[in-house]
Amino acid sequence: MNANTEALPILVEYEMGYGADEFGRVLLGPFSGARSDFDASETGRHCWAVTHLDQAFELEISVSEMPPRKLGLFNLPVLAVKFSFRHADDSLREAFFHRFHQYFHKGGG
Repeated sequence: MNANTEALPILVEYEMGYGADEFGRVLLGPFSGARSDFDASETGRHCWAVTHLDQAFELEISVSEMPPRKLGLFNLPVLAVKFSFRHADDSLREAFFHRFHQYFHKGGG
């Protein structure tokens, strides 16, 4: 029997059309703004910790820049984003991603 009963973190990975610095500005700015229950803080170069103001929620986000995508004459940035949820129930993860997608969505429509 394993004496370590702590659950493994839940990992989610995205590829996004952002530069790492731009991603950090949005995460620390509008995403974590005054109207948010989530608070992000920088823990290292291109690494952040996100907590919830009222509930047990621990998330680590790290990013790394990938080679750009070439579409004709355009070069689009590609950012590999890793979300490592340490403590978060399903409803809080869903609430986090709902807010995340609202603030990080790019494009028309």
